[in-house]
Amino acid sequence: MAPGSPWRPPSLPLLLLLTLAAGAGGLEFGGGPGQWARYARWAGAASSGELSFSLRTNATRALLLYLDDGGDCDFLELLLVDGRLRLRFTLSCAEPATLQLDTPVADDRWHMVLLTRDARRTALAVDGEARAAEVRSKRREMQVASDLFVGGIPPDVRLSALTLSTVKYEPPFRGLLANLKLGERPPALLGSQGLRGAAADPLCAPARNPCANGGLCTVLAPGEVGCDCSHTGFGGKFCSEGEGDGWGLVRGDVGGVRSRACEGPEDRVGLIQLSCA
Repeated sequence: MAPGSPWRPPSLPLLLLLTLAAGAGGLEFGGGPGQWARYARWAGAASSGELSFSLRTNATRALLLYLDDGGDCDFLELLLVDGRLRLRFTLSCAEPATLQLDTPVADDRWHMVLLTRDARRTALAVDGEARAAEVRSKRREMQVASDLFVGGIPPDVRLSALTLSTVKYEPPFRGLLANLKLGERPPALLGSQGLRGAAADPLCAPARNPCANGGLCTVLAPGEVGCDCSHTGFGGKFCSEGEGDGWGLVRGDVGGVRSRACEGPEDRVGLIQLSCA
């Protein structure tokens, strides 16, 4: 198949698209200098595997994902370019394949992204659009030696260890990213800098996250977590009540989370709006 040619993806159920942010593990990327997230290696990228996530952003250019073989030949890079997704990858030092989707994603709305590796071929889908490209290489498998970098490259990663050194100078991602999965499982977050969200603190871990319907859990202070419901269509302290927007604030500890009593129909702590239905 020629690089950039149309490809029919596995069907993305409407229910999935309507619940893009419903799972735990969402992260808010501020887009500041030095920002990065490092996940465990995506072994499936070598020959056959799927990576999926949902995103919400208004950034027109930013680094989303990157992995490589440690500075030799193989790499996979997913960028936002002109507000659209652009994928580049190669195997065995072959001419890199490039594809860019037409669907604009820098509209501050949620979008579902699916990346599928299959030997020399890689497919990329967002919402209802999908394309695939193939490299002309002698080898069928991609060598994967690096961790999976999301939203930026850690400063301790040397340029000599990057197959595509220019990736280190791409703007960091700014926006929300949720439901990152390798196959059916979320990867282990090995470290991060400049991020907020459910995966960034034990109080917001999946087993303790009090935010429903994809509300973004953020630790505000020791023992205090807030639920940002603004992108969910729900309100209340836990994003579980009807339609609304704003923040809820709850207090808790490692053993559990309990609600903060509201002093009136609406309370404010700094810039954090508390919806007290």
